[in-house]
Amino acid sequence: MTKPFPQPRNTGQVRPHIVFAGAGHAGLIALAALHQAGSLDADITLVSAGEQAHYSGMVPGWIEGLYAQHDMTIPLAPLAARWGLSLKVATIEGADDIALRTSAGPVPYDLLVINTGADAALPTPLDPATVIPAKPFSKLIAGLSPRLDTAASFAVIGGGVAGVEVALSLATRRPDASVTLVERGGAMAPSLPAGARTRIGQHMRRRSITPLTRATVTGVSDGTLHLEDRHVPADVCLAFTGAAPQAWLAQTPFARHNDGFFAASNSLQSLSHPNVLIAGDAGTRVDDPRPKAGVFSVRTGPLLAKAIRRWSANEPLQNAPLQRNSLILVSTGERSAVGTRNGVVIEGRWVWRWKNHLDRAFVDQFKA
Repeated sequence: MTKPFPQPRNTGQVRPHIVFAGAGHAGLIALAALHQAGSLDADITLVSAGEQAHYSGMVPGWIEGLYAQHDMTIPLAPLAARWGLSLKVATIEGADDIALRTSAGPVPYDLLVINTGADAALPTPLDPATVIPAKPFSKLIAGLSPRLDTAASFAVIGGGVAGVEVALSLATRRPDASVTLVERGGAMAPSLPAGARTRIGQHMRRRSITPLTRATVTGVSDGTLHLEDRHVPADVCLAFTGAAPQAWLAQTPFARHNDGFFAASNSLQSLSHPNVLIAGDAGTRVDDPRPKAGVFSVRTGPLLAKAIRRWSANEPLQNAPLQRNSLILVSTGERSAVGTRNGVVIEGRWVWRWKNHLDRAFVDQFKA
């Protein structure tokens, strides 16, 4: 049964305070929906580690050179001014029952909405000093930008959909450089149907990408990625090895799932703190875990807005059903893409144009 929210501290004289921790996809969509509805009687503060949010869906296109950085970034200060929010740019350090702790001091809350995303789960031999982590995207962009056009070799660790797409983008932009894709499992992009994997494999061969499966990474040094059975040239090494909880999660009293992320109920509430909502990669739904992927975070946004509106009206929260069959669009280079949903596979330039339209529309809704 869903736990009720504590009554907001609203005596008719003080408006309740909603604090958004992080500017993730779900939170931004929820804020947009709340602004459009225009009926929320609350003060809202957005806490972000940076002055911009990055849209993950356009990162491969930026790598290939199809987008400039500003195309995939959302400036938060103009957005906050337009929507009547308070923006606090600060590093989140922890939280307690009444306040979010940041590098700029505590931020008291009546309702806390957590959407800070995740960090990259680096294999044990690796660390951020030797590889560029996939998450947070700000670190990926900062680490890769100065090497995109100068490195002679790239190695991408992690053969999931994100790693495959990035390898294809690198090979398209830099056909003169070697690109190696390393996967510890037996297949690349194993979450995709066989037809999609076949087509993506054809594009990888066309781009001269070297795929290595059942490969165990042992370290990185002097421009070389070391595996158990070989050494791979890697002036630049990127890690797309899954998601890990951010360090600040451990500095809170909020319930954690056995995967280390915050534990959320079917109403998006923290299992231990009903006035804490969790969305995106920062949490795991204990009743229906979803992959740590941007497509699921985006779909959670409207559900998050609905939960916040019900909290504002002192109404009980409802079950927030999560999307199960997501549309996956994978850029394969030169404005072409492979798409799949419910086992159906599509491919072509028109698929990329569709993806480009969806990606640009997502970002533009926050800039208009």
